[in-house]
Amino acid sequence: MKVFRLFSLPYIRFTLLFAGLWVCFGPGSTALAQDPNPPSIRSNQGAWPIRRQWNTAETKHYAQWVENIYKMKTKGNVEQRTAKLERILTDPEMNLLLDPAFAGEGSNPQLPKGTIRFLHSVVDCAKLTATFPAYYAYRRALPWMSTYVSPVKGDSRISPNNIPVGFESSFTSPSVDAFFKAAITGFGSGNYRVEPNNKNSQWSDSVPVAINRDFLMPGCMNYTDGHCLILAEVDKYGELKFLNASTTVTKDIFTYNGMNTVVGINPMDPSNAVNPLTGCFQGLRVMRYPIAETDKSGRVIKVRRRTDEEMQEFGMSIEQYARITDMTKQHQIEESGIKLQSFHEFIRYRMKTVDQITPKQFMEEYIQEMLDMWKAREVFVQEAWADVQKNGHIVYPEERRDENIFQALGRWETWSSPSSDVDRRTKYFYLADWMDNAIRWYESQPQLVDLTGFEQYEIKSSADLAKAIVAEKNRLFQEKSMTYTNSAGQPVTLTLADIEQRLYDLSFDPNHPPELRWGAPTGSPERATAKETYTPVPDGSRVPMEEAYYLQTYYRSLGQRETEISCLRGMFTVGFPIRDKFDQQLAKWVPGGLATEKLAAK
Repeated sequence: MKVFRLFSLPYIRFTLLFAGLWVCFGPGSTALAQDPNPPSIRSNQGAWPIRRQWNTAETKHYAQWVENIYKMKTKGNVEQRTAKLERILTDPEMNLLLDPAFAGEGSNPQLPKGTIRFLHSVVDCAKLTATFPAYYAYRRALPWMSTYVSPVKGDSRISPNNIPVGFESSFTSPSVDAFFKAAITGFGSGNYRVEPNNKNSQWSDSVPVAINRDFLMPGCMNYTDGHCLILAEVDKYGELKFLNASTTVTKDIFTYNGMNTVVGINPMDPSNAVNPLTGCFQGLRVMRYPIAETDKSGRVIKVRRRTDEEMQEFGMSIEQYARITDMTKQHQIEESGIKLQSFHEFIRYRMKTVDQITPKQFMEEYIQEMLDMWKAREVFVQEAWADVQKNGHIVYPEERRDENIFQALGRWETWSSPSSDVDRRTKYFYLADWMDNAIRWYESQPQLVDLTGFEQYEIKSSADLAKAIVAEKNRLFQEKSMTYTNSAGQPVTLTLADIEQRLYDLSFDPNHPPELRWGAPTGSPERATAKETYTPVPDGSRVPMEEAYYLQTYYRSLGQRETEISCLRGMFTVGFPIRDKFDQQLAKWVPGGLATEKLAAK
């Protein structure tokens, strides 16, 4: 048995090798004075000509391409911010590969419109993670492969692990269209459920990646038990930001900021003599870039997967699983003398580029992102409600063997929101965790914390900083608001403070009217406009609206997805832990608690 080394190539060698090749650029501009990876091989066989090999310079070029899409999705015009796959691939400002200088010498032409529209028609979160690198490989004349996997049990999306059994290769496929239709159609979230060191694991589409900026960069993936995201930006604080495709019929593509990237990662088990990495497939991953073997003249004669050893050049590392083991055993990770309290904090510490953090600035930017996130939820809620009104009620996957509320088939999968609501709660709590960590750093290493923006507060201790942070958060939450449309067609305005108060009351059930989806309090005028409805279950029964809402209390409190069956009738509604919200979490820093303290301002 072999276990991968924890760290990859030395940073210094990497930096020296590629210094001067990576230049920042703006949308629509040519970033590189010269191609970072000029054509060096040749082949006219298969789906498209191959003229380049994947190397680390190429992966940085790919990272630029992905990051530019993210920037235009967040900062472009309205059409670009709401762009779906076809617009992304055909808009010259979004798709840098439409710039001949970026596409480079010997690049392949734009995909046929029919192929692009096909990709749009099938896209979901997993297929987006397969489409982006495949499209980039085609345009840049690189080899590409996509694996077929077989589950060891049941559905490949929830199997304990999957075994690679074959692959689709651009070198052997008869045409571009045939390759994309076969490779992308055959790709699902189960493609990521391949354990290292298991049968055929070296055929896997992806491998775990080292946590550092040399390798964990835009174009990498995050897999969390059925949910797939493309890493698209890393900000100066080390915060990871993602692109995600919905499973709805509208085929939307979203930007996900500040998601918890470590939910569900299994620790290594050194006591497991068969494979200490059993179950270690969730987490941050990099694609297993294929390699083209050539003859002496540079003609391609074969395309194959890189081995685990060859992938260490691209950052393959089991470090994240080892660090999770440290967290499990020691309840902290020590890095450069600093005791980090969570794996997410470890990621931020490793990935940040600033010497100081500025809590107030981060809070303002992050809260605006949260507001945008809730506005996006309202669009989805209205689409789901319209579908129920038009096409009838949607069956709740009660006690189904191979489905649950988080992972189901048909209309429930399309229009319910338990998974994305977990992400939204996670985003809210990440703000609390970030500020909690800022206070901890201020207590142990105050030079790391820039207090700009808190000048009106007399901050001399960690308690003072906690009180100032809570006060500013509450002020911003009261100022920021959004509007939803109730079932009577009337606008209802909610502040972020309202949504925070209702965090555990937001219904994920698409059968519920918007009032319940937004947690309108029982007995309130807001709740009174709710249209009476019901939730059907598999045996044909109908659970009345208020009863179903009450029985779903537990699921509205979860901070992570569950994989076991989901219950409804007879479900417990009390006795389970609920995480404290922002103010309560930070209250531990203040002797006597925040409720009995008055904020000390100058």
